[in-house]
Amino acid sequence: MSNAVSFKRKVRLMSPEILSDITIMNTQREHGQGVYDTVRLAYGVPLDEECENCIDAHDVAEQLARFPEGQFVAVYTEEEPNLVVGMAATMRTNRPPTNPPRKWIDEIGSTGIANHNPYGEWLYGVEMSVRPDFRLQGIGTALYHARFELVKRLGLKGWYAGGMLMGYRRYRREMSVREYGEKVINREIIDPTVTMQMNRGFEAWDVIEDYLDEPDAGNGAVLIVWKNPEYDET
Repeated sequence: MSNAVSFKRKVRLMSPEILSDITIMNTQREHGQGVYDTVRLAYGVPLDEECENCIDAHDVAEQLARFPEGQFVAVYTEEEPNLVVGMAATMRTNRPPTNPPRKWIDEIGSTGIANHNPYGEWLYGVEMSVRPDFRLQGIGTALYHARFELVKRLGLKGWYAGGMLMGYRRYRREMSVREYGEKVINREIIDPTVTMQMNRGFEAWDVIEDYLDEPDAGNGAVLIVWKNPEYDET
């Protein structure tokens, strides 16, 4: 495995009920099952059921073979073996966000990031999940910061992704997913996912219809873009 797999940082949890640190680090092969469990729990799939489109241990192995420094986990050290409670997967691409947006699977090629370009000038956000029992503790924030730092360290132009419109389920009888997404972009409606991403510094560019099979989001997303303020054009 690449020597670039070295990112590791402890993060103090915000909840007073949990005294231990969470460690944010680059994903290792032994985290594969934990990543799979985290993703399917985040999507509401019980651990005793299969999740067909969730990133699994085999996908993690492929991601690490292609782009080890771009994969992250949040590990809860109170458990033995250490419990993966959050994950973030990324890839590099030379396809800029100004190109017409595509479906999630078309962007990444496969859940093993077959479309990863080691010379790509943009980071693409493939997946991020936090186990439901560990949400609102600062883990998601720490995983975002790990990827912001990665973009700067690699000298990339920026980072983009499809932010799922997870609040659409409350409005599905009132408007189309495009209408909802446009209101979120214009800050007329607060979406739990996309508005949070906008508040983290992402620009919301456009609605992506039929992005990913997620009924609560009406399968829709918003193209979110973060430009590296330290990018050197020369």
